[in-house]
Order: sequence, then C-alpha cells, then structure tokens
Amino acid sequence: MFSFLVWSTLFSVAYTQSPLYTSNQNTYFLHGAACADVGYLAQDWLANTRDPTPLFSGLVCLTLRSLNFPALFYVYYAFLIGLYGSTLYQLAAREIDLRPRARRLVFLALFFLIHSAAFRFVLSRTLGAEWTYAFEGGLANQRLLGVVLEPSSFGVLLLAAIHLALQEKIALALLTFALAAWFHPTYLLAVIFLFLGVISWKFAEALHSNQKNVARQTARRLLRYALFFGILILPVVLYSLTFVLGVSPEVREQGQRILFQMRIPHHADPAAWFNVSSIFQLLLMLGGLVLARQKGLRWMLGIPLLLGALLTITVLFTRNPGLALIFPWRVSVVLLPLSVTILLSHLVKWIPSETEQPNRALFIWILPSLATALIAVTLLVGWVRISLDWQRKRSQPERPLMAFVAHQKQPQDVYLIPLKMQDFRLASGAPIFVDFKSTPYHPLEVIEWYRRYQLADEFYRSPSCTKLEQFRQKGVTHLVLSTEVSLDCPNLDRIYADDAYQLFRILPGD
Repeated sequence: MFSFLVWSTLFSVAYTQSPLYTSNQNTYFLHGAACADVGYLAQDWLANTRDPTPLFSGLVCLTLRSLNFPALFYVYYAFLIGLYGSTLYQLAAREIDLRPRARRLVFLALFFLIHSAAFRFVLSRTLGAEWTYAFEGGLANQRLLGVVLEPSSFGVLLLAAIHLALQEKIALALLTFALAAWFHPTYLLAVIFLFLGVISWKFAEALHSNQKNVARQTARRLLRYALFFGILILPVVLYSLTFVLGVSPEVREQGQRILFQMRIPHHADPAAWFNVSSIFQLLLMLGGLVLARQKGLRWMLGIPLLLGALLTITVLFTRNPGLALIFPWRVSVVLLPLSVTILLSHLVKWIPSETEQPNRALFIWILPSLATALIAVTLLVGWVRISLDWQRKRSQPERPLMAFVAHQKQPQDVYLIPLKMQDFRLASGAPIFVDFKSTPYHPLEVIEWYRRYQLADEFYRSPSCTKLEQFRQKGVTHLVLSTEVSLDCPNLDRIYADDAYQLFRILPGD
C-alpha cells in the first residue's frame, strides 16, 4: 500500500493536475455543487436540468457539503491516476518478466515519459494539437485521464476490471465494469463490448477443451455471468433511457443534431475527428492486439476493437446522430493505453537480466541511472507545469470580476456573461443565463440551451439596448461586458469595472 501511494503521487506529478475548477469540471461539478448549496447555484437553470452523471454529482455533493474539503478532489484523482499506472504495470508484468532491475526501471521511465506533461507538450508543439494524447488517449479526443478529475476518469476502473478478469475473478471484474458505467453512463457501450470480450474468451476456452461436459458447465456459468452483468448495468440502462423515452422523434432528433453537428462534433462526428493521428492510434491498437501474449487479453482487445470499428464505420456512412452519441469508438480509451503498454513491455523485454550479459555494469548501473534520470525529468517538468497552471489560473483577466461577484451576489441574481467565460459559475457561485461549455443532454433541454445560446451569441456579436430588454424579461439581472464595449442604456447601472471587464446591474423596467 505504501508503494502504491508513493508511485501514485509521483505519477500524478509527472502527469499533472490542473487547479480546481478547470475545463470539464465546470460542467460536471455543477449539479454536485448545487446540491451542496455552493453559492446560489441551486437556482441556476442548467443545475436544474437532468443530471447525466448522478453518481459523480453525489460524490461532489458529499465532498463539498459533508466534508467541506474541496482539496480532496485532487486526492481522488491522484488515486485514480495511481490505479491507472499500477494496473497497467501489473498487466505488463503478466506479459513479460519485469523483475530484472534494468528492465523494470526502463519500462517505468518510458511509461512515465509517454504520460508526462513534457511529452504532451512536445507532441502538441511539433505535430499539432490532435497528437497531444496520441499515445494514451482514445479516438475522437476522448481519454481515460486528463488534467482534471471528471466522470470519465473513472474509466480507469475498466482497466482494473480487465486485470481482474485475467486473474479469473470474473464476478468482481463484472462489478468493476458496471461501476465505471455507474459513474459515467457514456461508458455503457464500451462496458458491453468488454463484457462480450470476456464471454468470448471463456467460451472459446471451453470449446478448445473438446469435452462436452466442460462446454456445458462453462455455458451455464457464462449464462449466470450474463444475468449477473445484466442486473448490474440495468440501472444505468434505465437511467439512460430517461433521456429519450417520452420524447417525440422530431424533438429527439433535433436535440441530437444540435450536439452532433454544433456542440461536440469533435467527439461525435467521425468526419470531424478522424485524421492522421487516428490512423496512428489504430495501428497502435492493432500492434497491441498482435503482440499480446495472453489469450484473454487478445479477446478483450480484439472483440471491442472489431465491434467499435464496425459501428464507427456505420456512423460515418449513415451520419446517424443517435448512434453517434453513444460513442461506439469510446472503447478505444481503454484499448489504446492497453496496447501501448503491451508494445512497451515487448520493447523492454530485449533488455536481458543482469546475469545474462558479460557487460554487467551496463545493466546494473548505466541503464537504471538513465531511467531514473528520465523519471526525475518528467517529475520536474510536471511540477513546473502544475506551477504554471496555477499562475495562469490566478492571472486570468476575469478573476477579479468573479471575485467581486462571489462577494456581492444575491439570491435572485442571474448573470449574462460572455459565452466562453466557462469558469464563472463555480468561481463565483452565481447562476448564469447560458455559456458555451456546459450543456444538458435531454433533447428538450438541449433545444432550450441552444435557444439561450443563440440569443446570447447574437447579443454579444452586436450589443444593443433593444436586445438587452429580452434578457431582462427572462430574469437576467446583471450583464458582463468587455471594457472595450460601450453600451449606454437607461436601465444599466455599472457597478464594477477593471482593465478587462465591466459589470452592470440591469434595473427593472417601467
């Protein structure tokens, strides 16, 4: 346990975490923060839409309300990062013998390197932004890890489940599969693919035995596993259906198309996200499949890869937004780090043990020293990156404005803010009209979000007193504008200004 804690801490430093609250956290922490009565977020429109990740929101609510210790979110994520690293290390150790010191340290150094902030920086600057997570993320800009804790981070449990399945702990593996889907229902299809991989592996083993009684016993056992698995994922299936049942086909299609074409094409539309880096990632996954020594691992790589590829091709040709939004390629976020780990393990297996070489100094001192130095470099760069992220967060031009709002907000306030000011809600605790980053997922609510977005976008493109009136009628009480924008309306009272932004109170009309 102590070793796990040490390596988790070191690996999370090399990988880095961004400060609270960054990027997707502004979306996925909102329901939990509203539940915990943070500011007046319970009155925010989006906080009252259907929660796509209720279990994660419950964790956020518990941490903020009962424990009142937001720094725990860094601890949660460090644990998940550590689980990710330790699970993949153990899977590599099942592929090759990692006991020789030089081999083990070189593997760890390479593993740290490809997951480090330093490596991601080099990739993005030399090959382009789409290559940033090419060695650890999945297709369509989706990944298990990232620089912040969010529901998708619990996809690390899928790796743990694969490891449990390889240890013949099938029931526990199925429970762990389901737990990942409970935290992030978008993993449901990936979980089903991986379950089919496990079942196919065990069934193929039974057929290979050429004993009818063994095949029959295995078939009965697999049926029990299927029933157990079905019960485990049933709550996720039923909850996911609440986002589409009772909605007319026209409304459902309209909501889905808004997400598919306008909001998240970089995740949902293969025509938008498929590029050269995607081909490279597919080659990595195929390489891992070919080189995997364990039959069970080959089945759990091959079946999901095949099914995901077939459904992705279907989406590409049919352009069906409903099928696209179940993200059949999302299973790649598991397959790619698994495959890269397999490739790394087969690369370092060429390093002989210390007793197998006459030049023992190379394997006792030189390679271990170089590997340790490389790990130290990734830790140093990671620490620098964390420090820079904190500095950038503190120096954001909107921080003084949000600090002012945090202290001056009132229960009835609703703010109209620039659409890209994604940190405003959680930083100030104040409800807003809409922003671009955070969207609901129920079709009716998506349509309402898009209506709000269009109104706000039109206003900020060409601010006017006439356009502002419609927001006042919808309950908006405050307006945020850039200091470069001048808007002289009789019902606007400027209550704050700095070098970047100005804040107005919208006075009641006649």
